[in-house]
Amino acid sequence: MHTYINLSRVSLLTILFGCIITSCKKEKKEDVFPTPIANIISQSMIDSIRAAGATVYSGTSPAIVNGIYFMHPDSCIYDNSPANFRGTLFTDYKFRFSNQDNNLYTILVEQKAIPSGTLSTTPVSVYISGSGNRFSIFLLRTSVPSGISVQQFNVLSGTLTANGIQDFQNTLYLRSKGSDPGNTLPPAGTIRVFVNGAPGLAVNSGTF
Repeated sequence: MHTYINLSRVSLLTILFGCIITSCKKEKKEDVFPTPIANIISQSMIDSIRAAGATVYSGTSPAIVNGIYFMHPDSCIYDNSPANFRGTLFTDYKFRFSNQDNNLYTILVEQKAIPSGTLSTTPVSVYISGSGNRFSIFLLRTSVPSGISVQQFNVLSGTLTANGIQDFQNTLYLRSKGSDPGNTLPPAGTIRVFVNGAPGLAVNSGTF
């Protein structure tokens, strides 16, 4: 007695099953950000920042990163603006993080240029995400340079270590700007990624 098997049907089912398995393997793990961050920055913006080579850590359990960190050298590795400062070294910075609250996902960030001592404008909103020792801090700033209204994000990311922040990055995303007929400022959508140079470590500092 012979059992008849429809080989064409079996082959089709095998292919379909294989496609389902492959799709499951390739399915992208969704980011989970604290609600305050999800309310001010879209997933598409985060995807654009990552596509530029920047690191953005999701998660709702970041380590406590309070401290002072020295970014030296401050190297631009990506710039999609017409000026294109990729490969340029910029002024060093010190960052002071304090008052981190993981219930509200808030943190105070102060940024000072070295050696001039010039302080960056105070952000409108600052929130932190991450898990384990990896974190990202989102700063939303509004300013009026050269009389042109600007809204921009900075995303500070890295891995907290005993000696400082490893692979520290400062990513700029120019979200919008007002009337600028002379193109004094870079266009909206500009992304610039700054890293802590070759060593990658923004070292701990005792002074701000």
